[in-house]
Amino acid sequence: MRQLAGAPTLLALLPWLALAAASYEPRPRVGVPAGLIPECPGVDKNASISPRMLQQLQVVSHRASPSGPPVRRAMPVLAAAKMLAKDKFFDFKRKKTVLYAVGFFDSSVFPHSQAVASSYSRRGYNVLVSETFNFLTHIYPVSVRLSRSIGKKLGELLVKLTQQGLTADNLELVGLSLGAHIVGYAAKHFYSVTGQKPSRVTGLDPAGPCFRSLPPNMRLDASDGQRVDVLHTNIDGFGMAEPIGHVDFYANGGEFQPGDIPYVPCLVVCSHLRSVLYWWQALEHAKKFIGVQCDSVQEARFANCYNNSQTNYLGSETDFRKPGIYYLPTHNEFPYYRGKEGLKSENEIYKSTVREINRDEIVI
Repeated sequence: MRQLAGAPTLLALLPWLALAAASYEPRPRVGVPAGLIPECPGVDKNASISPRMLQQLQVVSHRASPSGPPVRRAMPVLAAAKMLAKDKFFDFKRKKTVLYAVGFFDSSVFPHSQAVASSYSRRGYNVLVSETFNFLTHIYPVSVRLSRSIGKKLGELLVKLTQQGLTADNLELVGLSLGAHIVGYAAKHFYSVTGQKPSRVTGLDPAGPCFRSLPPNMRLDASDGQRVDVLHTNIDGFGMAEPIGHVDFYANGGEFQPGDIPYVPCLVVCSHLRSVLYWWQALEHAKKFIGVQCDSVQEARFANCYNNSQTNYLGSETDFRKPGIYYLPTHNEFPYYRGKEGLKSENEIYKSTVREINRDEIVI
């Protein structure tokens, strides 16, 4: 077989290149990513929702059906408490309750929203999903301003539900992207009225644009719940790099997620939305998404965490007694989990794929 031109020189350099790649770190003059639209002037100003538009702010009750499509019922937020009081399938005294908040240009009718809702329903939760399509389809900075008002209204609903037996210890909030900050606002309002924090608040790649420069009281923060966990999948694009929970998972480093062809990654939108797919599958497959603790976000970016022994699970089995930053390896194919195989450094998805396609015998 004919050698490629220059192959001897390339092969001679391979050991040096491997060493250089393994020890790569950005030089100080390179700095760190600013992230997409780190600051949006004006988003810290108040925004109000007119009484007419408030009728379009809804939550949807979601109940998985043993056979057939789920049973869903849309309710205006202002009337939802009274309507839920008459729903025999909702039991706020004996069952856990989850509120899932959709994101920008997102809806409760989309398949990923219904998949997550059904997973919780099958586990015995009362399930509510926000419906904010008429609000979060404005130009993005305007949607960011509206998100605080939406979060407060959802928080007011949760306070009303305490009269029906809802307790903070049985309340969990989950939000995707802009919805992650919305549940943060809902939790803040719930605490301001009741003096109690929701049992768990989960952010799925919380939106970074317009939020990176905001203080904790104006975005999702670890102080919003008794236990706050965050999954990062696109930290320099539509997500945010800062660890803002008690436990923060950085999937495959948190920057970009592997596509169907691993060395051709998902780009911004795809990587961002992988967070909800990973979460859905983590709910379906307990203890299959395993992260390894990192000393910093920088270590997570470059998958330099395999020398640590502390691990944690993404999903319902997260151990909040082990707070910190975790590198979360995934597979590029559905259902994405790697299990214990992902904890071996030689199986890191990008490096292992490049190593395989760049074997010496291929270039000779």
